[in-house]
Amino acid sequence: MKTKAYNKWAGRVIRTRRAGMVYIFTSIFLGVVSVNSSNNLLYLVTAMMLGYMLASGIAGRGNIRGASVSVSFPDEIYASVPCAVGVNVYNKNRFTPIFLIEVALEQGNSRTSAFFPVVQPGRTESRMLLTAFPSRGRRSFEEIELSSVYPFNFFTRYWPVDADAEVTVFPYPLACDLEAVLPPMDKDEREGEIAGSLAEADIVGVRPYVEGDSMKRIHWKSSARTGKLHSRLYDGTLSYSHRRVIDLDRLTSGGVERGLAMAAYILVESIKSKLPIGMRYGGEFIPPASDYAHKKELLTRLALYEELK
Repeated sequence: MKTKAYNKWAGRVIRTRRAGMVYIFTSIFLGVVSVNSSNNLLYLVTAMMLGYMLASGIAGRGNIRGASVSVSFPDEIYASVPCAVGVNVYNKNRFTPIFLIEVALEQGNSRTSAFFPVVQPGRTESRMLLTAFPSRGRRSFEEIELSSVYPFNFFTRYWPVDADAEVTVFPYPLACDLEAVLPPMDKDEREGEIAGSLAEADIVGVRPYVEGDSMKRIHWKSSARTGKLHSRLYDGTLSYSHRRVIDLDRLTSGGVERGLAMAAYILVESIKSKLPIGMRYGGEFIPPASDYAHKKELLTRLALYEELK
């Protein structure tokens, strides 16, 4: 999980709740009555109510100022697929807890929130929220909002957070027929691009040379030791793995978003099956591999297709 921290406050807003409106109008009413009647008891009651409201404002402001918010995103985020986002609230106060903290995340028409009843001094509390980004590319939450009704539920204090962090959202994996969208390459192209890209770690043995094997597959050490030609035997059948090269230009010719979604599906399924997968687009060829870093690189290229094209 990668964490984006938000410490830059964009502004402060106070909104009066229904209970607060009733309290304010009651205080005003008693104040007017006490002035007209010159009743000392009403003066004292009005003064206590106003002092109560002042104490509420001071306590509420100190409470929300002690909160620091950060958001943790999963390593892989796909468009339109709900993902678990971690919301973390850290209490910066050394001696006092903070109470009734709510963090809301907005993305398009979607709004989700997490509630933190209490966070002890110097501690961090975390909640998980489900949200979804509607499209691929570099995306961020339109707004991250910190609020609290502490202490008396009279007012809601908002501290909007400047959501300046971005995440890369991958295309939605659209299921497709791999046999139909990955036609086999011809033999010369296959051996030239694929065999040269496989590492020594992919070799699981050697076998006698068979007429038609590429020269790049010959294991020269074994051949020199035995006096007969031997070919490398790779982990998995080369005849199957050679089909795992995505021709992105061909896939996107029928529609960019559909083609990218199909490419994402092919990539995810191939890595899941531990099959080497490569990609070709715009005259560039990325050799097949099956490790996680390779998967992230290709998915990022799909997400930022227009920028990298």
